[in-house]
Amino acid sequence: MLFRLMYEGAVGVITLAAISIFGEKGFAAFALLALLPVIWRVVKIKPDERELQLFYQTNSWALFVTILAMFAIYKHPEIIIGGMAVGDMWFLFSVLAMLVGRGLVGLLIFRLR
Repeated sequence: MLFRLMYEGAVGVITLAAISIFGEKGFAAFALLALLPVIWRVVKIKPDERELQLFYQTNSWALFVTILAMFAIYKHPEIIIGGMAVGDMWFLFSVLAMLVGRGLVGLLIFRLR
């Protein structure tokens, strides 16, 4: 599970970096998330009960981070990232906030427990 969370967080950060460098074309980096099932099948890690509970707890905290990001986008839609206003692509930025938040919160929860 830790690998999955790290991968999701890395995809979120890479996509945000690609957007800031390439603009709207940087959203193509989001396609890296499609490789997760392939990588997950190769790795073949079976989580135990404790890992599953921490994974569900991570989902709750990631939802909190996503809601905060959506509130920030709502309050400041004029912020420009990669040549486009955040308010114009609010859904995609919210999804990226969820991925980055899930990765970071997951790493924190798994490391602290």
